[in-house]
Parts: sequence; structure tokens; C-alpha cells
Amino acid sequence: MKLSRLLAVAALTIPMVALPGCIITSAQILTHFKLPNPFTINSSVPGDQSERVPVDLSVDPGADYTDNKDKLKGLSDLAILGTFTNVSGPAGAVEVYIVPTLDQPPGGAPAIPPGAILLWGPGAIGAAGAPDGVRTVGWDESAALFSQAGKDLLISEVLGDGQFTLYTIGTAGVYEIRVDDGVLVLVLDAGN
Repeated sequence: MKLSRLLAVAALTIPMVALPGCIITSAQILTHFKLPNPFTINSSVPGDQSERVPVDLSVDPGADYTDNKDKLKGLSDLAILGTFTNVSGPAGAVEVYIVPTLDQPPGGAPAIPPGAILLWGPGAIGAAGAPDGVRTVGWDESAALFSQAGKDLLISEVLGDGQFTLYTIGTAGVYEIRVDDGVLVLVLDAGN
């Protein structure tokens, strides 16, 4: 499902209705952050074993996050969506880690830094060329792959400065995985 269609469906399922004389005291805000498109993680290429994606929600182009930052109360739902293709390698999985800063690790290499917390995964992917070697991850499947510790850190960052870094990596010993149309989608609780 294309991102624009997904966001339209999500917007319809999260309506904010105000009747005359009613005061809205809470709402949900849908915001998203597009990952590089496409990106590849490849165990055989030095410096390409993981993808480092700095996320700064304060530069939200739609201003959903920044316009409502002072009203945020929590995170009600989230997903990492996209199409994952095993270009070459055995069956394995993809994992996403989170660190609470935008700092570049020493040496500039995209290795997962010490102290990173598993946010999402493992999301299984079949061997290259197999029918399950290409997976489009939807909302329900994605939501089930979040770790509680990673989710807690993400909530803390969303309610804090909105800046963190994601690292995507494969779990098979040898892998080359391409991610197309990747996006982090957040449904935020807000209120007066």
C-alpha cells in the first residue's frame, strides 16, 4: 500500500470531531518520518552492514509534530512500514535499533553503537528468490514487532526533543537487503 493511501486511511480512522458547544480536550496526531528510499544493508560491504538514519521530528515538514509539541501526552500507536527485499543471501530477519541522540558514532561508520536498544524486530524475511524473500510490512504486523524497551525510549524521545537515530541491520551472517518506501509512522496523543 502506498504511503499516501496509508496515511489517508489512518487519517480517516483518527478523526477529530467538534460539535457546536463541545470543547475538544484530547486528540490524536498522525506524523511520519520517511526513511531513505531505497536503502540497502549489505554484510559484505564495509560500512554498509547497517543503515544509520538520524530522525529529527522538529523539522517536521507538515508541522503536525511541531505545532502540537507542547500538547503531547504520549504515543498510542506506531509502525515501521516498507517493502523488504532479500537481494542475495539466506533467510534471516531485519532489526531496527534506536539511540537517543543524533551524534555520529566515532569514525563515521554506521555500526550499531554500544548502548543501542532494539526498537523493532526481528522481522523475518525469506531467502533471496523465494516467495517470502520480498515482504511488504503492514501496520498490524509492524506494530507487533516493537520491543517494550525500544518503545519506551522512543516515547521518551518523542515527548522530549524529538531527536534520535535509527540503525537497521540484517541478522543472517551474510545478507543484502533492500528497503523500499520505508517510513516510521507515529500516532501521538495530545490534549489541553
